[in-house]
Amino acid sequence: VQAQDARDAMVKRVYADLFQFLVNKINEELSVGGADRHSFIGVLDIFGFEHFEVNSFEQLCINFCNEKLQFHFNEHIFRM
Repeated sequence: VQAQDARDAMVKRVYADLFQFLVNKINEELSVGGADRHSFIGVLDIFGFEHFEVNSFEQLCINFCNEKLQFHFNEHIFRM
């Protein structure tokens, strides 16, 4: 039980740090540039989002892979 609690705390910290990193990078990018820059963020969720009572490490890996696949799909479709 103690090892599971430590694992859960570590994953929560990784999620929080990654989220904060992304917010900081987005804010940096939006704060630079001239009048021709857009100041909005669009989010497209193609695959949907599952809500589980408890998320396992396996679900974390699945979600990570889905995000990577969605990024690849968006790059391929919207850059054509």
